[in-house]
Amino acid sequence: MTATEALSAELEDYLESIARLIRDRGRARVRDIAAGLSVHKSTVTAALHSLADKGLIDYTPYSLPTLTRAGSQVADRVQRQHDVLKRFLCDVLLVDAGLAETNACRIEHAVDKAVLEHLTRFMDFVQCCPRGGAKWIRGYEHSCDSDPTRDKCERCMEIALQEFRAGRNTAREETFTMTLDKLRSGQRARIHRVGRADPVTRRLVDMGVVPGTAVEVVKVAPLGDPIEIKVKGYSLTLRKEEAATITVEPVAEAAP
Repeated sequence: MTATEALSAELEDYLESIARLIRDRGRARVRDIAAGLSVHKSTVTAALHSLADKGLIDYTPYSLPTLTRAGSQVADRVQRQHDVLKRFLCDVLLVDAGLAETNACRIEHAVDKAVLEHLTRFMDFVQCCPRGGAKWIRGYEHSCDSDPTRDKCERCMEIALQEFRAGRNTAREETFTMTLDKLRSGQRARIHRVGRADPVTRRLVDMGVVPGTAVEVVKVAPLGDPIEIKVKGYSLTLRKEEAATITVEPVAEAAP
């Protein structure tokens, strides 16, 4: 399948489901795909044959489907679009998580790559800008419940500038870094250095993960391995030893 060939929204959903099941459970069974998409198993089988014909999965009857390299790339793109859209709906627009999930599924297939890149950069800006972050979002939340005015804007900007200067001075005195495997679930950081050269780190770099990029730990397994992270809209699962090669600077949460 070439990059110019269009894939239907339905087949993108199947590819995304296969990738998620392989990531979370180690395999993608027909019945699990059917349950996740609320379709009959016969419908799944037909879709698997179509994906195999396009070179996106390896599949023969009564076998488990696996992603080809091209299939992995498409699945990553679709998952990235979904994650960025859901983050925007949940974290910026403060939409309920369930509603955000449903609407992200509806929107993701229609988003152009250029629009997605702009949205991803905006999400990173919201997370990293000294005038953004949790306090900025709470300001929007307050405006949803009240009649917004500009009466307090000047004072708010003065406070933001003071906090930024204080944070910059602190950073000059000491930059605190740690490895990615030491972060807790829900903790955010910026990439400081990507360590050894191996397929995992090369994949991160290929996706634009360079020093200064925002990263969030989504989930850490009970024994600390594996670790699920979100970076530039991608959801990635790293082994603990892989995460230990990536140095990050934790991002302090804004005070309530």
